[in-house]
Amino acid sequence: MRQAFTAFAVGLLALLTAFVADAQQVKLSDGTYPSTAAYLEGTWKWERQEPRQSMIMRFGRDGSFFFHNFTIDLQHWGTYRATGQKLAITLARSCEDKGKNCETRNPPKDLDYSITPTSANVFMANTERWERMK
Repeated sequence: MRQAFTAFAVGLLALLTAFVADAQQVKLSDGTYPSTAAYLEGTWKWERQEPRQSMIMRFGRDGSFFFHNFTIDLQHWGTYRATGQKLAITLARSCEDKGKNCETRNPPKDLDYSITPTSANVFMANTERWERMK
């Protein structure tokens, strides 16, 4: 009886683990990623023509985050966590004026976003369309 219960429990655990892992996957028509964080890895850009504005975000495999608004020369460094359609960013340092004015944020600033991956190279954050840089 104990062996049957152990086998059942191990089987159930394996099934639940597979279900949770599958729930974390990002499946798109042009690619599948093991997690939202894996999907976000790399550099993304956002541009607007009027008024002209250009920004990038870089997501590291190690959880590091970098943001640069080229139009107003604002930069942020920090960390990120991504699960499902939630993106949590913690800003630890910010700079303006080509690095002349910088501050270490104490306490760090937390930001939460909802994101929607639409393809391997595009995600939406609210109304902003971010494209993967190659």
